[in-house]
Amino acid sequence: MKQKAWGAILLSSALLLTGCTSNKEAKKETKEKVEQIDHKEDNPEDVKVYNSVHSQYEKKINDEVNQAMDIWKEAKDGSQGTLKSPKFKEDVQKVTESTLADIESVRKEIRVPKSKERENDEYVGFLNETEQAMKKLAQLAKEENSSLIRDVEVHFSTAVNYYDRFKKEEQGAK
Repeated sequence: MKQKAWGAILLSSALLLTGCTSNKEAKKETKEKVEQIDHKEDNPEDVKVYNSVHSQYEKKINDEVNQAMDIWKEAKDGSQGTLKSPKFKEDVQKVTESTLADIESVRKEIRVPKSKERENDEYVGFLNETEQAMKKLAQLAKEENSSLIRDVEVHFSTAVNYYDRFKKEEQGAK
């Protein structure tokens, strides 16, 4: 008798769980349809501002990141004397101040339309990781602590991954 009761309980639990799972998928499909409809209602001014902010800052930030990566490579490949060099410290200060100011400007100026939210999430990840890399690079120059070189590398690597995903999202949207 107990085996039949447990069998019925297990069977009904399995059916209940299966029903819950399929219901979640239906809700997800409905949500995706609603999001697609919302994309059509983007404010054209927001799309225009979004695109102009990206066009204004994207190349500049990329150039600064590339310059910072060159400085980082110099520190990685160089000796301890590289970290103590006044030129190294000056270069780091210039690139970090400029990049951090540009990142802050992007955050203040950008308005994200509904259709660009996923794309912008990737770009925000890029900005966050770039900001962390710049802060670690500045700390590296200030403290002359070579153990921070690996931290800078990780942040730059993650920033590049976010940027690549951002570009894929951007291409997919076109």
